[in-house]
Amino acid sequence: MILLSDANILIDLAYVNGLAVLTQLANVEVLDVVFDECQYPEGIQTNILAVGIKQVTTQSAWLQLSQSYRQGPLSQQDALCCYYAKTFDRMLLTNEKPLRTRCQREGIPYHGILWVIREAHSKQLASNPTLCEWLHILQTQGSRMPKQELLDLRTILGC
Repeated sequence: MILLSDANILIDLAYVNGLAVLTQLANVEVLDVVFDECQYPEGIQTNILAVGIKQVTTQSAWLQLSQSYRQGPLSQQDALCCYYAKTFDRMLLTNEKPLRTRCQREGIPYHGILWVIREAHSKQLASNPTLCEWLHILQTQGSRMPKQELLDLRTILGC
């Protein structure tokens, strides 16, 4: 399994100093146009590369090929993520509801930040108190997380 990350997942994990968890779960890629969106927190781009997340150079042909995915509120970057994930058999990581909806329609496997935290827990990549702190920080930062799934994960972690 190779994961393709959207900017919001990388930004969320940067806020909790958890980027390294991703590369412990699987090989991770980020499209260059998505990487360019990652401006905050400070140093995020350096950290993304330092943990071994591979930056994929967007091919000009992909811009045209991805247009069929660009409907409704999806950005060009979102459409490229859909195209790349479907074409190259990647699991897309995103918290964006419109992008998740499009993935579901297209049969593209996807997960969000709560899946990353659940996987970190099941593979013992971080302690429960650390993961609970991540959830607290992410909520404070305004990260989008499904309420019931969040409550279930808090219960599992003992938060």
